[in-house]
Amino acid sequence: MKSTLQRLVVILLLCLSTAAFGEMIDYIMATVNGEVITYNQFRQRVFEVQEAYREVYSGEELEKRLRDRMKSILDDLIEERLLLEEAKRENIEVDKIEIEKMLNIAKSKFKSLDDFHRVLRNEGLTLETLEKEYKQRLMIKKIIQFKVNSRVRIEDYEISQYYQAHKKIFFEPEQVKIRQILVKMGDSEKAAKQTAQSILKRIKDGENVEWEDIGFINTSGLLPELGAAISKLEINEISSLVRTQTGYHIMRLEGRKLPRARKLPEVRDEISRILFSKKADRIYSNFVNTLKKEADIDIRK
Repeated sequence: MKSTLQRLVVILLLCLSTAAFGEMIDYIMATVNGEVITYNQFRQRVFEVQEAYREVYSGEELEKRLRDRMKSILDDLIEERLLLEEAKRENIEVDKIEIEKMLNIAKSKFKSLDDFHRVLRNEGLTLETLEKEYKQRLMIKKIIQFKVNSRVRIEDYEISQYYQAHKKIFFEPEQVKIRQILVKMGDSEKAAKQTAQSILKRIKDGENVEWEDIGFINTSGLLPELGAAISKLEINEISSLVRTQTGYHIMRLEGRKLPRARKLPEVRDEISRILFSKKADRIYSNFVNTLKKEADIDIRK
């Protein structure tokens, strides 16, 4: 199994390792204007995606996400080659300082520089390899900025139209700010109840106790028993014991936000980001499709 440091190299350094798959039989999966994409490169990207997804998903959801993502990985590699070629044609330049910033971020993920260099050696990598990879990724980022993002325009009337058509998503339900003490049921419900009663008495006697800060939460997200108890409390009032399947709860209401519709000025930036993303996606898709039509792409079975 790969160590945590090795996984960080793959995910955070985003570099192509020859060590992980060097012993496997390699072959050409596709060519893009004569440049090859190999099976090992494809496998490395699959591994990178798997490691990243495992940080977020698990079980059946992980398997589903991976299956869906696998379908587009080769296409992603092809697009990256085309974007890099376009960046070179447009004479996109990357400052050494930009590369150095990425290297410093990568190094900061390790306890020491020795750890950083040791993992690089273990993965069959060098600083030069890393710098080249970062340079290419920055070139791709810049060509997307130049050819896609810079061409997006958001008009005020578009923001207003979106707001009027999507008012429901800008409605905020009632929220409450609460702190709680939870005594879990454990093996004995009687013992849990007695402990909770003892804590409640100490609170009423003025003793300081340690509360869990839940923060603001939608009332609709509370368990029915907790929601019913909270609805009866005034600000800074403490509930009596509330029993749920988890255990016995003591709650203190610290704030309440009534349901309301957020006004257009409050959500203007949020809508602008939504519209920007939609337009950028369309421009990017058209841009890449044009590159593909003009390219010599051979996908091999």
